[in-house]
Amino acid sequence: MSAHQEPVLPRRVLIVDDDDLVLDTVSTLLRSAGFEVVCANDGAQALAMVSRQWFPVVVTDRTMPVIDGMEFTARLRALAISPTYIIMLTASDNARDYERGYCAGVDHYLSKQGYEKELVLKVTSGVSAIRRRTAAVMTRNDGPVTVDLEGGSHTARHLVGRLCAEMAQAASGAQSLHVLTVVIEAGGPLGTELLGGSASEALFKAAYDAARPKLDWIARLPAGRRASRLAVIMPQSSASDVAMVSQAMRNAFVQGERVGRPEVRLSTGSVQFTLDKSGVTALELLGESERNRRGPGSAAESVLKHVQGGTDPPANPEAVNPEAA
Repeated sequence: MSAHQEPVLPRRVLIVDDDDLVLDTVSTLLRSAGFEVVCANDGAQALAMVSRQWFPVVVTDRTMPVIDGMEFTARLRALAISPTYIIMLTASDNARDYERGYCAGVDHYLSKQGYEKELVLKVTSGVSAIRRRTAAVMTRNDGPVTVDLEGGSHTARHLVGRLCAEMAQAASGAQSLHVLTVVIEAGGPLGTELLGGSASEALFKAAYDAARPKLDWIARLPAGRRASRLAVIMPQSSASDVAMVSQAMRNAFVQGERVGRPEVRLSTGSVQFTLDKSGVTALELLGESERNRRGPGSAAESVLKHVQGGTDPPANPEAVNPEAA
C-alpha cells in the first residue's frame, strides 16, 4: 500500500442495546445504507463478539444490564487490537456525563431523541475516521502534536483525554496551564466561505515559530465552512507566553492572504487553569476560553458542538480584521 493509499475497511457495525426496538431500527437504517450489521443485547455479549471479529464501528447504548455502555466502552478500549470508532446513544445532555464517556473511549454521542436522522451519516464518518487513522503515520516530527478533529481522524475523546491529563499534571505539580482559543471566521453574506485551509496552516506555523519551548500540542476543532478554529494547549506557560503566541498568530493573519478581505476576521480568547479550577472539566475549560474569545455578555453556547462537529461560530464584532490591524 502506497503512502497515499487508504486501506479498505469492512463496512461492519456492531449494535449494542437491550431494547429490541432500537436494535431493529438501527439495523434497518444501516443495512439499507449497505452496512453489515451484528447485534448484541448487552456489553458482555458484545465483548465476546469483538474478541472474535473486528468491527470498525460500534454503536452502543449508555444504559444496559450486565455491563453498561460506559464500562463496555472502557473494556473494549483496553482489549481492542484494531482501532474502533465508538458511537454512544444517550438520553443525557449533561456535559460532565459526556466527558466521562470521552475519557472512557467514546468517539461521538448521539441523542436518543432523533438519532435516526444522523445515524447513517455518523457511522459513515466513523468508517472514514478509522480509515484515516489506520493510514496515518502518527509521528511527532518537528513541532507540537496536532489533534485534528476537523479532519476526522481524531475525535473528542482524543482532545478531552489529553487535556484532562494536562490538567491533572498541572494540578499535581501546582503548575500553570493555559488554553488559547483562536478562530478565523468569514462574515458577510450567508454563502461566504474561507478559501481552503491555508489560513489555519499559517496560524499553526506562527504558533510553532513563536513559542516552541512553551507549546505542547494544538487541536483543530470542527467549525464549518465559514470558520477555522484552533485550541492551543500551553502547559507551564505564563500570561506573557500566551500574549506572544496570540500576537504571532495575529501578525501571520494580517500578513497572509486574508489581506483585502475585510469580511474575514480573527479573534482570540484564553483561560488559565489553576488550583482553584481543579473541579472544572476539560469541556468547561474549553468553554471558558471560548466565552472569553467571544467577549463579555455573549450568549451561552454548548462546547459540545465545537468538539463533536458543530456549526459556524457567531460573528464576533470585536474580532480583528486585516484592514483594521
